[in-house]
Amino acid sequence: MRAATEGIMYPKDAKAALLPYYESLKSSEHCSVIEIPHAAWSKCKDELDKAFSTLKDAKPFHVFVLGPLHKGKVSYDDSALVYAPCDGALKGSDWEIRLEVPSALYPCVCFSDDICSEEQSLEIAAPYLSLFFENVPVCHLLATESGDEVKKIASMIKKDFPKALVFISNNKETCCGGMWKEAFADGNRT
Repeated sequence: MRAATEGIMYPKDAKAALLPYYESLKSSEHCSVIEIPHAAWSKCKDELDKAFSTLKDAKPFHVFVLGPLHKGKVSYDDSALVYAPCDGALKGSDWEIRLEVPSALYPCVCFSDDICSEEQSLEIAAPYLSLFFENVPVCHLLATESGDEVKKIASMIKKDFPKALVFISNNKETCCGGMWKEAFADGNRT
């Protein structure tokens, strides 16, 4: 599967543009849940650089990129809230990431490659992911709204995937990824 907005939302040579940045990073502590911007590369590259700069030495077994689905439901199943592209690969001109939804999440997810043509939350982070975590599978999940499925997925990720990195794609002004932030925050409240 080819990236949909290469050259529009981010440069065609995105991974190559990151190499000098990657080589200059210093080792630092990392978090398991990280908020990344939900915007065009030209508006958020500095924020992405900052978010990924904390991860040079991270060694996750899984990477999750969670974002909003602005288009709304793309399935005939009216109850579907969470979507993922089919397993495979997403490729740009100079990067590639392996897409893989863990089988434990299958019952909670509706698969549709249509979402890739509508939402670029993964494409913005993909060159970084391919550079930092070249062989780590990426699970890209998009939600239309808050709900039990979103909360269930967040709970499963925290419980069943302790060595995972979770990126929540969110626009700070509109809080479009708020359903994921809320779902991950729920389990941390005492």
